[in-house]
This record gives sequence, C-alpha cells and structure tokens, in this order.
Amino acid sequence: MENKFKKGLILGGLLAVGAAIGFAFTKPGQELTEDIKDDAKKLAKKIKKALHKMEDVTKEAYDDLVEKVVDEYAAKKELAIDIKDTLVETLRREWHAMEEQYNDLKDEIAD
Repeated sequence: MENKFKKGLILGGLLAVGAAIGFAFTKPGQELTEDIKDDAKKLAKKIKKALHKMEDVTKEAYDDLVEKVVDEYAAKKELAIDIKDTLVETLRREWHAMEEQYNDLKDEIAD
C-alpha cells in the first residue's frame, strides 16, 4: 500500500511539472512571462529613483523598499500572490547591480 502511495506522489509530481512546463510554452504562458518581465522593469526604475533619495542604502533598506513598492503595485494591478512573490524575488536579486549604480551616482555627485 505504501509503495503505491509513493508511486502516486512521484507520478503526481511529474504530472504537475509537466503541466507547468507545458503552460510555459503556451501562448498565454509566454504572455504572462513577458508581463512579469515588463512589470519588473517598471518597478526597478521606480526603486532606482527611490534609492537615489535615500541617505544610506543597505541591503535591508533595499529589501524593505522592494517589498513596499511591489505591494503598492500589486494592490493597484490586483496581481496574484505568486506573481507578486516572483516580482519581489526577482527585484531582490538585483541588489548588487542597484547598489553599484547607486554608489556610482553618489561618487559622481561628490566629485
């Protein structure tokens, strides 16, 4: 009995992965992916502007800012929670690039 249960779990997992991959290759799946990329670009610009107004930018402050900006955007656009979470994760991964741009601009202003 337990062996059948394990096989069922494995089969169910494989079917779920197959369905997700199949959805990603469909036209609606590709459109959704493009929409998320566009949303992330818009939000990155907004975050970048907000960073330049901050005195001291830390990873924690950046993460808080990302969360705030995405929450506001998600509420306006009525985004699903999983899409909102994807945007937060994507933008948080951009910390090093954002920090570098912030420091470069800060150095230019100081000169």
